[in-house]
Amino acid sequence: MLTALSIGNPRHGDDVIVKLVTDPGFADSAGGYFTAKTAKPLQCPEIGRGEAIQRALWEATAELVHDIRRPHNA
Repeated sequence: MLTALSIGNPRHGDDVIVKLVTDPGFADSAGGYFTAKTAKPLQCPEIGRGEAIQRALWEATAELVHDIRRPHNA
């Protein structure tokens, strides 16, 4: 899906996650967008800056995670 949207290759996403978690330079970071190769901070696209859209994304993500964790027999 990410590759199809030209967002990036999910197989290469672990490098930036490890860097963000282990590099002391990111100790005070609490969320955000970062480049996949260098972990350079990126500005959130304007469409995603509004509180309403952020809340909607949070709620949709929570529902997806809940559905994934729900037993298939339930």
